Amino acid sequence: MNAFRGLRIAAAIILMAAQMALRADVQGLPGERFRQDLQELLDSLSTARLLPQLDADQEAEFLLGLLENLEIPAVITNLAKATAPEPAEPSTLLMLSENEGILYLRMKDFQQADSNQNSVLAEDFKRQNGKALVVDLRHARGFSTEAEESHLRFLQAIPGPMLILIDSQTTGTPESIIRKLKSERDVLTLGTPSLGLGGAGQEIKLSSGLTLRVPRLEKDQLPGSLEPDVALRVSPITNDPAADPWCRHARDTLKLILALE
Repeated sequence: MNAFRGLRIAAAIILMAAQMALRADVQGLPGERFRQDLQELLDSLSTARLLPQLDADQEAEFLLGLLENLEIPAVITNLAKATAPEPAEPSTLLMLSENEGILYLRMKDFQQADSNQNSVLAEDFKRQNGKALVVDLRHARGFSTEAEESHLRFLQAIPGPMLILIDSQTTGTPESIIRKLKSERDVLTLGTPSLGLGGAGQEIKLSSGLTLRVPRLEKDQLPGSLEPDVALRVSPITNDPAADPWCRHARDTLKLILALE
């Protein structure tokens, strides 16, 4: 079976699974009934030799497509491109507007806690006479509760107005940090809705070797995506915050806030 035909069959399975999920919801069927129906469907396709042979990337794409149709946010955490990320560079505070003391911080590492690094950043914020902070959490993801606690303590201690950039790849503990910050202080978010894991979530390991992260229910509900306070059009992240349109928007917003204080 060629790869193109295999992917077309995979897409058809996703569509059928979504239709089955909708029917189960309408008829009030329990999740176990849907699981049985889906298993019977896959067994029948396998017997008919209609299931495609997929490599790891294609299987991951198929599984994520299935979950997307079921409206369950998820990430694959152990594909080659996920397990061999670029080395994390230490976060650095950059000046966006010296006159107003507006600083910029790109936070990427949410896999491990680094209290020492956060202490250095807090001292640097004081040294640069920081008055406000832009926190860039675009494409930020991680699932370590220890890292969440460490980063949250650091951000809680930063004085002045704070603005956070988010996008559809902001997921996991960064989402949880934002929710907690917004519950206790005035924090604005700019960008596009986050993925919607809402926190560390839970891990699912498949026999194929793939590992997924999916949300934990909160009062029988999915956490849901974070909707930004100010919606922006999709914009690529640049290496120079001063040239990044989202960062400029955040800087100008903080200038206005500081002027009104």
